[in-house]
Amino acid sequence: MKNLSRLSLAALLLAGTSQAALALEATDFADRLVETSKLMGVSFAYGSATAEGDTVTISDFVISMPGQDDIDVPGDVVFTGVVETAEGGFSAERATIADFEYTDEEEGFSVSFVDIAAEGIVLPADAGLDSVIEIGFNLYDRISAGPLSISDESGTELFAIDLMEVTMEEPTAEGGLSSAYQVSGIRGDLSAIEEPEAQEVMEAFGLSQLSASMSGSGTWWPQTGAASVDDVSFVVDELGSLSLDFAVEGYTEELYRELMKVNLKMAEMAEAGIEIDEDQMADMSEAMLEKMADVKLVDGALRYDDDSLFMKVLDFIGAEQGVDGETFKAGLQFMVPMALAEVENAAFKTMVTNAVNTFIADPQNFTISVEPEEPIAFSEFEGMEAEVENDPFVLVDLLNVQITANQ
Repeated sequence: MKNLSRLSLAALLLAGTSQAALALEATDFADRLVETSKLMGVSFAYGSATAEGDTVTISDFVISMPGQDDIDVPGDVVFTGVVETAEGGFSAERATIADFEYTDEEEGFSVSFVDIAAEGIVLPADAGLDSVIEIGFNLYDRISAGPLSISDESGTELFAIDLMEVTMEEPTAEGGLSSAYQVSGIRGDLSAIEEPEAQEVMEAFGLSQLSASMSGSGTWWPQTGAASVDDVSFVVDELGSLSLDFAVEGYTEELYRELMKVNLKMAEMAEAGIEIDEDQMADMSEAMLEKMADVKLVDGALRYDDDSLFMKVLDFIGAEQGVDGETFKAGLQFMVPMALAEVENAAFKTMVTNAVNTFIADPQNFTISVEPEEPIAFSEFEGMEAEVENDPFVLVDLLNVQITANQ
């Protein structure tokens, strides 16, 4: 599964970074692809590149990512509808990677991962840092992959995803750059889980199959530094869903370029074959976080929407105590004020009690949001550990935490 996840990521990254350069001279295109991929933190080598008409085929990819083993991409990457642009760049209608089929007879499972493709590819003439925003948001219109299917030795499907997709939108009138993703048709055969405790829970919840999906979108306005992430959600059908959204400011073009420089450094180290251990990876991650210290949080919210999960949990816990779910729910409402008895902030205690008991009585949705009076830089949270430990409501007040239910 670890190798599969790497291959899947590599396939999607390859489709994305293959937006780099579509020269009608195949080796020129391949070399440009190598250079552009570094801005995404990926380095790769290739064996050969050939062109026939408006089709470019690149073979024998070896992808290198910092801290990871090299990945040999099976088959060829084929670009069709290749056209040179007036600016000296290139465009292509579509890029595809060979389907992946693998069987591990010793472990008793098979993997199928098909239809990996990128569409609407645009490759700029300049693949340097000065053009990194244009590269990052104009490389493709759509990247897609799937179905992905994992089966046991008898051919029974254990896990599957119908479609993984990333799309880029046209810039808005205000200069906003938007992208979205979705992962649909997530399925899992829960009956295949052999652990007795897990089976007991699945039986109590009446679940034998998992059905889920994921999606999200975001927009960045480079000229102002504002950005928003909208409705990042994970939905489990007939159980419930979690969704997240937030907005920041201070995510400037200069910051974006600085972050890409870190990507470039990591890719160059991988290309040079320099070993990167966990400590070095942690240092690089910390360096990226430090560059984002002055980004400011405008607002945000985490929301849970119930679709039977809450009562299933109460039924399960209640059964262990010898009562039904409704009886346990009634007792739970009395327990909330007791649990908050030591909270000194009366307004916060009232807000939480009202929201929790409203949700318990009629489980629809529950939201925790932050709405600070002024945007707060992430750097302001540094060095607050002792203060927060002494008085947790420092953060509650600073972030203006709001808790609501059924709204």
